[in-house]
Amino acid sequence: MSRKYMNYVGEILTDAEYHGLGKPENFLEVRMDKELPFRLYCRTHEKDWVEVTEEERLDLIKDLKNKKSMYSKSDYRYYMLDFHLASLGER
Repeated sequence: MSRKYMNYVGEILTDAEYHGLGKPENFLEVRMDKELPFRLYCRTHEKDWVEVTEEERLDLIKDLKNKKSMYSKSDYRYYMLDFHLASLGER
């Protein structure tokens, strides 16, 4: 029997977007291991998570790592992709 994993597919906002939208409900601040010049917020609806197989998870991790390598650590998109990887259990 194949293991199932949860994959975050919901919206991620930067702090500028979050505050610009008037602090929308159902968003939580994403806590990072280091201090960054921005914050990220993820939506917390049940529909923001989908179940994936182990094979799909590994494919997603590979794809996300390739995308992440295109950004520097000063780019907020690097950390958005990092959050997606962490949601799949990858560091």
